Amino acid sequence: MTDFTKKKLQKGISLVEALVSTAIVAIGFLAVFQLVNYSVNSIDVSAERTKINYITSMVAEDMIGSRDQTANTNPSSKECSINDYGKPVKLDGSNCPEDIRKFAEDVRQNPLEFNTCSGKGGPIFNKDTMTSIYKNALTEGAPENKKNRWEVILGEDRYLKCRQDPSGATLGDTKSVKVYKICTGDGCMAGSSATVFDEIYMGRVEINTNGGNKRRSLYFQADYIFKE
Repeated sequence: MTDFTKKKLQKGISLVEALVSTAIVAIGFLAVFQLVNYSVNSIDVSAERTKINYITSMVAEDMIGSRDQTANTNPSSKECSINDYGKPVKLDGSNCPEDIRKFAEDVRQNPLEFNTCSGKGGPIFNKDTMTSIYKNALTEGAPENKKNRWEVILGEDRYLKCRQDPSGATLGDTKSVKVYKICTGDGCMAGSSATVFDEIYMGRVEINTNGGNKRRSLYFQADYIFKE
């Protein structure tokens, strides 16, 4: 058999076969790219949920750890103290001014709500836009300093991503810190049982994410005042 005959019998890859092979390889790479994109999104969602769990626990621990601190007073003045029943009183035993109240009561009267994105997202450590998470520790007590920290962390969208709801069905990502007072008498939450003699303060931290479609709520006992 001559060399010319051998070359005629050797069949190569046609153009159609090459195109089909390229298409199959492209489909495989496309599936891999979609899997990578899904994995990256899953990691991002998981990281946000971890931060939300940490922040909600932090707010609860802040309030529980400083429940015997009073707002609207200089901490060095010691104008009021907490008696054995858990009530703020002056050194002579008389009632404190109405504006001097315990941490949980102060949050109950002035809840924190963030219903829109602030637009301050981006790098946390930007010296031009960075806000201190604390006030003056010498003239402001624990309630003011910790509420200011909550406002920075929850309200400025630097630690948590904030998304608006494109459909407009919800307000988007919202955050709130509220306290409810369970007792009998004035200022008590509606529906409180008449058999509750003491004052029970229940705190709630709620963070809605993913355009308002995912909700994380944490309820905890913020304070307890015995009836004298």
